[in-house]
Amino acid sequence: MEFLKDKSCCHDRGGDDPDAQDCVDKWKEKLEEVSNKYTELSAETFKDEEEYQNSLGWQSRLENWNEIIRDTDEKADKIVAELEFFLGQAKIVCDFSEKTTDALEKLLGLVKCVFDCFFTYESNKEGLKDQITEFKKAIECLKNATDEDKAEVIKCIVAYEEKIMLVCEMQDAILTLLLKTYKHASLFSVSICGSGGLEDKIEDLENIFSGGGNNGSSISPSSSSDDDDDDDDKNKKSRKEKLRHDNNYTYPCNDMIVKPMPRFPISDSEYYKDIEKDLNKAIHETKELKKAWMSSKKDSDQYFSHQTSLIEAINAAEAAENA
Repeated sequence: MEFLKDKSCCHDRGGDDPDAQDCVDKWKEKLEEVSNKYTELSAETFKDEEEYQNSLGWQSRLENWNEIIRDTDEKADKIVAELEFFLGQAKIVCDFSEKTTDALEKLLGLVKCVFDCFFTYESNKEGLKDQITEFKKAIECLKNATDEDKAEVIKCIVAYEEKIMLVCEMQDAILTLLLKTYKHASLFSVSICGSGGLEDKIEDLENIFSGGGNNGSSISPSSSSDDDDDDDDKNKKSRKEKLRHDNNYTYPCNDMIVKPMPRFPISDSEYYKDIEKDLNKAIHETKELKKAWMSSKKDSDQYFSHQTSLIEAINAAEAAENA
């Protein structure tokens, strides 16, 4: 099978070179040229694909962050709604606890006054116990009464005195219980109301999740009625804020500055607005990079197809010659 050695198929018709190459040799030269070009285009395609995949990955991360921001803001809104309800209940409990504490304080005063009536604290104001003693002495000193009458009256006085003594003996137990009750009621009221109480902590949380400041609905009606308390709360919160963002904190570093606490709504933050801008930019760049990759891939695929055709033709020709 020598038909592939036909010089006329590859001979340069414009010259008289007796060493003109046969078809297989021409194909091999063409294959080397095409292979080199394919290697070049393939590298360029790989680079374009890598740039596209990197941009696509960055776009995906930005989309994920954007989604997380939206979800977080929605959850923060739900938290604010729950905190508003909880704060309303805390205010109700606070009102009742304050009224209960006031009532217990008054009751404690009244009970103490009742017991004070039995004892002498000032020489000119004798207590009931001393008055009964003096009354017994006065009865015994009566001259115009018989001993039987005196004994009858003193018997009644003694019975009354015994009851008075029983009441006096109950003073410590009753006052101790009342004081404990008043103490626990006061502690409970303080833990719910006032600066540092549950109500204050809920308001702080609500300020955080609603965006802080006086723009939210976290300012309570009760606090607005008391300017002094309101000013104290503002000063206290400003001091906490100042400590939180103190740039002079140097050991080992201020983590609040390195990783600042997000401010709600997060989507309103300038930092996260930049993420949205970067996302739009990433979407545009990813589209452009994909077009560049597809274009270079099309060129490299054409040369790959040409290379494959030449290889198949050369292999077929050489197999035919050797047959």
